[in-house]
Amino acid sequence: MSPPPFPRGQELDATLREFEGPIALARRGLILPGAPGVYVVASGDCVSHIGTSGNLRSRVGALAGLGTHRGSAEVLCAAYCAQLAPVVWWLPLERARMTAFERELKAAYGEPPTPRERFAVCVNGIQLRDDLIAAAGENSWEAGYIEAVFSIGEKLRLLFQPRFHPIWLEIGVPPGPWAEFVGEDERTKSRRRVS
Repeated sequence: MSPPPFPRGQELDATLREFEGPIALARRGLILPGAPGVYVVASGDCVSHIGTSGNLRSRVGALAGLGTHRGSAEVLCAAYCAQLAPVVWWLPLERARMTAFERELKAAYGEPPTPRERFAVCVNGIQLRDDLIAAAGENSWEAGYIEAVFSIGEKLRLLFQPRFHPIWLEIGVPPGPWAEFVGEDERTKSRRRVS
């Protein structure tokens, strides 16, 4: 097991080796404990989210399912920009310690997505939002809906409704647990239309 992809040479390096994982971010079958702790999500060398939860399995599952989770836009955008499926590491911690440790990680390594100089376009999912809007047509109803969902910053699953499938097929569904939202039959229909 390797530690999360933070730059080395910080005083937290020893603690990073205590993290469990990585495992693929998944909507079902996560092997994370239902215990409190800190988790880190990355696509390649882009750390897209650092979070805490009283129930790691449930919270990371909400993130993977693009439900009520403020980190969804950045995790989805990082997977899109890096073209790598996200993975997750976790460290069970008592509740009294987890928020302070999350702050320590962000103070030492920066607020995700990091490294910021390479992944600033993923802050709030900006690059993905812009590409979706461009593919939809800037003045379309779909573009307004995309803008609204990204402005809210949660429930990005709404962007995988069937009316958005042609847009996703045009720009590409980010690697990870979301490809199944745009089913194989849709991908086949789209190829037939294009051919």
